[in-house]
Amino acid sequence: MKKLISLISILIAGFSFAQSYQGKINKVPENGLHQILLTPEVRSASQNNIDFLRIFDAKNNEVPYLFYEGKSSNSSFKNFTILSKTAVPNVATSVIISNENALNIDHLTLKIANTDVDKKYNISGSNDQKEWFGLVGNQKVIGLNDAGENFVERDFAFPLNNYKFLRFDFIDKNSLPINILGASLKESHSVNQSKTELQNFTQKIETDKKLKQTKITITFPNPQMVDGICFDISAPSYFLRDARILINKSRVYKKSNENYIENISAFQLNSKSKNRFDVQSFFAKEFIIEIDNQDNPALEIKKINLFQSPISILTDLKSNEIYTLKIDSTWSAPQYDLANSGIDFNQNYPVATISNLEKIEQSKSKEAEKTFWQTPLFMWICIVLAVAIIGYFAVGLIKDMNKEN
Repeated sequence: MKKLISLISILIAGFSFAQSYQGKINKVPENGLHQILLTPEVRSASQNNIDFLRIFDAKNNEVPYLFYEGKSSNSSFKNFTILSKTAVPNVATSVIISNENALNIDHLTLKIANTDVDKKYNISGSNDQKEWFGLVGNQKVIGLNDAGENFVERDFAFPLNNYKFLRFDFIDKNSLPINILGASLKESHSVNQSKTELQNFTQKIETDKKLKQTKITITFPNPQMVDGICFDISAPSYFLRDARILINKSRVYKKSNENYIENISAFQLNSKSKNRFDVQSFFAKEFIIEIDNQDNPALEIKKINLFQSPISILTDLKSNEIYTLKIDSTWSAPQYDLANSGIDFNQNYPVATISNLEKIEQSKSKEAEKTFWQTPLFMWICIVLAVAIIGYFAVGLIKDMNKEN
């Protein structure tokens, strides 16, 4: 009985925590494909998951959409020279990559020939190829097979550094070596006008003289997607500080909750630069920026700007038609054939906008307008009760048969 009550409680909780939102798609002047920019409010309400989105016309018919990246960006790739590839049979394959200009980097993209093999790897750095220092240890790269190409590209992240040489050691103990075809670094313009500036957040700046650090806590009313950051620093006139973005997280470890800190991205604040950075994208309600001051005075930070890379969906709209955007966290990914219908993704499509996004209270939802015995929750409770009753009588019948024997 206790297990039955627990199961019913879980079902009730599942329905209680569902999040629903609704907004209006403003009327468009002409028929055809339109791109709809997903605003930070929509991204937050949908938990940054477009699977939770649906578009409905005035007759409540579902309108297909697809994720739309738009025209290719101005991002480019800087190629890095592979100095050597050395394999010790059944041990490891070492790939040494040159960073001759000692650039500050925290990731590289490797081009790898298709394989079904998964690999563990270590990454280290050196300035003379004699003494090596650890950067990443005992990590794993998987999914090295692309049906559409004869190679894959995988991004390898590591702590920010400026070593002149980087060595990737792929462990070959249980499998044959993989073929590294090239190495490159994605060069994209740091935070620019195409990004959406995030608003409505608070920041708390604290300086710990004992740890010689400045900690800036950024808090949003609701979780947001962050892709870029910019610092307006007024003093001192000359500085070079290591900084990082940290998020407090929790996980289940050995049947108990464990709190830990995840290092999202690392960068250097420099008086000679604009201090604008594209960071590894993350979705959070609160995060911490940690700055190492060493024996220097703390930075005087006038302002911090946060940015979000815009994303859009593409859908076929009719002029002057009324459309509604709905968000529901219980929905799964829709299956539309729009993506395979020959759309030219390099074309600029007119923009449609969203307005009046608001949370749908349970009392206003269609589900709540139904009587209790018309809801899916009631149906599931009946199913669980039926299974429990059948199980109870089945156990009793088996006991009676055993007594007769």
